[in-house]
Amino acid sequence: MSNFFKKLVKKDGTPKSSRKSKSQRSDTPSGKYDMNGQQVVPDTSSNYSDDSSSHSETYDKRGEPNIGEQCDALDDYNFGNEIGDAESAPEDKKSLWKKVGGLVGKDPMSLVSLPVYFFEPLTVLECQLEPLRFVELIEKAAACSDSIDRLMYLTAFNIAVFSSYTRTAKPFNPLLGETFEYIDKQGRYKSFCEQVSHHPPIGIAQTTSEVFDLQQESWITTKFWGNSLDVFSHGQNHLYLNSTGEHFTWKVPSAICHNIIFGKMWIEHYGDLIVENHNTGEKAIINFQKSGWFEGTQRKVQGEILDSKGNARVLVNGKWDKYVKVKKLSDGPSRKSTGETTIWEATVEPPENFNKWKHGKWIQGLNEMSKEYQAVLPPSDSRVRMDRIYLEKEENKLANKEKNKIEEREREKRKNRESRKEVWKPSYFSKREDSRYGYRWDFNGKYWDERDKRVDSVVEKFKNDPNFDSNKIPEYDDSKLNISVKSVRKFSRDLTNSSTPTLLKRSFSKLKIEEQPQSQSHPPIIKEELSSTMVDHEETFYNEGNEAKLESVKEDENSHTYIYSSPTIGHSGR
Repeated sequence: MSNFFKKLVKKDGTPKSSRKSKSQRSDTPSGKYDMNGQQVVPDTSSNYSDDSSSHSETYDKRGEPNIGEQCDALDDYNFGNEIGDAESAPEDKKSLWKKVGGLVGKDPMSLVSLPVYFFEPLTVLECQLEPLRFVELIEKAAACSDSIDRLMYLTAFNIAVFSSYTRTAKPFNPLLGETFEYIDKQGRYKSFCEQVSHHPPIGIAQTTSEVFDLQQESWITTKFWGNSLDVFSHGQNHLYLNSTGEHFTWKVPSAICHNIIFGKMWIEHYGDLIVENHNTGEKAIINFQKSGWFEGTQRKVQGEILDSKGNARVLVNGKWDKYVKVKKLSDGPSRKSTGETTIWEATVEPPENFNKWKHGKWIQGLNEMSKEYQAVLPPSDSRVRMDRIYLEKEENKLANKEKNKIEEREREKRKNRESRKEVWKPSYFSKREDSRYGYRWDFNGKYWDERDKRVDSVVEKFKNDPNFDSNKIPEYDDSKLNISVKSVRKFSRDLTNSSTPTLLKRSFSKLKIEEQPQSQSHPPIIKEELSSTMVDHEETFYNEGNEAKLESVKEDENSHTYIYSSPTIGHSGR
């Protein structure tokens, strides 16, 4: 152990810290926080106690951090003007070490306000959508007639996404309630993300297309080890293929970022990726191997796809940043294999496509924003964050200043909520208990309705402006969604745009309008008569209370508009 590192660690092996004791920080909020950012009283009988003496008992020396562990306030660690406001990392690494020495063994992502030279001009919400670079693999899976083949391509999709995770710059942490929308340039899908929790940091991404519906949960914790950082992912991912109604889930492996302070920084992913088809019982188990001493052992993946009886049907190997190869096995006792086939291979972009943060064309497109598009974006969208914008323009001093202002404003908001005993609630997602998965996030779809109104308002406002081009506002054609019900009203976005599988959408067999006297006490009622009332693990999605009732009527000389309430139909359980 170097003499320098010894200065950072006490004789008993615990991190040396210059922070004040808890008794000296009575004005600084600390302790555990719930999903809504509210401080909770520690339970001394729980393994998630805030007593530092119990932390060493709840995880191994290099194991996952306690998810219930909550670090102290951001202002406990300050890089100072010399380092914090610098435009680039200091050449003298020891000055940086002195600032991070007390973080060894802790989760610095929720503890430290880092200088912007550690960052790239993206937020975590934007990075959540990077897997959609490989959306073709999901579309290939949906086109397969065999369930093993579908699982095979979805496994390749989940391996390929890691080829995007080699960058070492950190994305900005989203603010509580921050949002991000993205509409594919080819019109294949639309996505919406919201930061639903700050402690722990959780973001949900909901993607809708004609082919599939995908929900991703970003829930990351980290652990600092001096010159490396462990990254653990706890989020769930749910995918429905609309052609079959099949439901797939997976969680991603862990990662290590090496040489954070000294040496050349690099990232490796390790652990098991398990992709499961909950309709057929088939699953893929892929191991991301830790790097050995030699170059050939780095970034390797190896595993197999099992049928519902646990028999290996496909052997998988490759490198997560370069290719995925498969070898199919016969179903008979001989288990003969076919030849090896490459089902995914990374495409190499020309060097001129990359910016200084190693973002290719697709990733750079996440931040594209014309003046017309900016006019319809809400102020909560990641694109309009000024610290991100200044960093993108390489104005680091302004980016640092803006980042500090944003963080101070967020701390003040949190204190105000705590003083009023207010519980934060996300605007577009709600969490519910689920007997199979522990919990689920339900998307209410209101964002897209609100966006439609903003677009209509902006187009109307600038309709006589010759310099305003409404075609520069991205739009998704909802008519591509295969809904077999025709009605005088719009269905709730919960049905048309959320993670409701097409299997549910197609369960509506006919529409019946019951004629009743036109009076306030007996408004006309629209009822959906169903061919099936139980689908997807016997979840009820219709009952007699789910009626669309007439709320108001608007008339003019050209039309009669009937406004109906939206029935509670779909996976969301609203």
